[in-house]
Amino acid sequence: MLQRWTILLSAWFGVSLFACGATWLAWQALHYPDGLLPLLWLELPVWFYWVPATVAIVMLSRRHPLDRSRPWASLSVHLLSAIGLAVLFVAFRLLWYQAWNSRPYTDPFVMRWFWRMFREHFVSGFTLYWAIVGVYHAFTNYSRLRQRELEATLMRGHLAEARLETLKLQLRPHFLFNALNTASSVLEEHPRRARRIIGRLAELLRASLRADARQMVPLHEELQLLLAYLEVEQERFGTRLSAELDVPEEVAEAVVPSFLLQPLVENAIRHGIAPREGPGRVVVRARRSGDLLEIHVEDNGVGLRAGPVTEGIGLGNTRRRLVELYGPRQSVQLDRRAGGGLDVCIRLPWAGGRSLRQGAA
Repeated sequence: MLQRWTILLSAWFGVSLFACGATWLAWQALHYPDGLLPLLWLELPVWFYWVPATVAIVMLSRRHPLDRSRPWASLSVHLLSAIGLAVLFVAFRLLWYQAWNSRPYTDPFVMRWFWRMFREHFVSGFTLYWAIVGVYHAFTNYSRLRQRELEATLMRGHLAEARLETLKLQLRPHFLFNALNTASSVLEEHPRRARRIIGRLAELLRASLRADARQMVPLHEELQLLLAYLEVEQERFGTRLSAELDVPEEVAEAVVPSFLLQPLVENAIRHGIAPREGPGRVVVRARRSGDLLEIHVEDNGVGLRAGPVTEGIGLGNTRRRLVELYGPRQSVQLDRRAGGGLDVCIRLPWAGGRSLRQGAA
C-alpha cells in the first residue's frame, strides 16, 4: 500500500511540475512579474486533485472493467464518470485560481468567461480520465498475463514431475518381477540360495524405499543400491558373474536421478551376460568431463544383435526420464565394445563434487 501511494503521489507531482514549468515559460514570455512560488501554490493543488480522482477511477474500473463481459454498460458508466470528474476538475481549478491568483479573472460577463475557461480545461480533464483508465487496464492486463504465465509454468513443472514419477514407478514392478523370478529359478534345486536371494531382496527393497521419495540422489547412494542388486544377481549366476564399480572420490557426491544405474546393469546382465556361455563381467565407471558427468555401464556379453535396437522398459524409461529432467543437455549412447559386449554411456550436466571403487567377485 505504501509503495502504491508513493508511486501515485510521485506521478502526479511530476505532472504538476511539468505543468508549472509550461506555465512559467508562458508567464516569462508575457513578462508577468509573478515569481515561481506563487505559481507553485496555484498549480500544485490543482493537479493534486487527480490523486483522489485516480483512486476513484481505479475503484470504478475494478467494478466496471472494459472487457467483453459487459462492454456497453461499462463504457456508459465510465463516460458519465469522465464527464463528472472533468466538470469537477474545471470547477475546482476556476475557484482555486479565482481565490488565490494575484490577477483574478475580471470579465464582467461571467458566463462568457466561464464557458471560455470550461472549454479550455474540460478537454484536458476528460482526456486525463481516459488516460488513467487506459493505464489501469494496461497494468491489470499485464499482471494477468504474468499470472497466467506463472500458472502455466507451474502446471508444466507439475506435469513433468508427474511424468517422472510415473516413469520411476514403472521401474519398480519391472525390477521386482525380475528379482522374484531369480529367486524362483533356484528355489527347488537350491533352497538355501533362494533364501539368501530373498534376504538380499529384502535389503534391496529397504534401500529402494529410502531413495524412492526423491527424484535426485547422490551417486554414492545409487551405487549402494546397485551393489544390493548385484548381490541378488550373483546369488543366481554364481561365478558366471563378476562386477566392478569404479567411481573416483570427486565424482561419488554428484547428484543423479534415482534408479538410474540399476535398469542399465539389469539390461547388461539379462541381455548380455545371461546368453553368454562363459563368465561375464559388468563394469560401472563414472568420470567428470568438463561440466558433464559421464557414466559408462560396460559388459562383455553377446552385444547388440544385427538390425534396429529395441529398447525395453528399463532403458526406454531411463532415456525418457533424462529427457524430462535435462532436456537436450543429456545423452544416452549405446556402442559395441571392441572385445565384445556393449558400452552404455550416459552424459548428464554436472551437479555436485566420497569414493567407491569396489569389485565384486
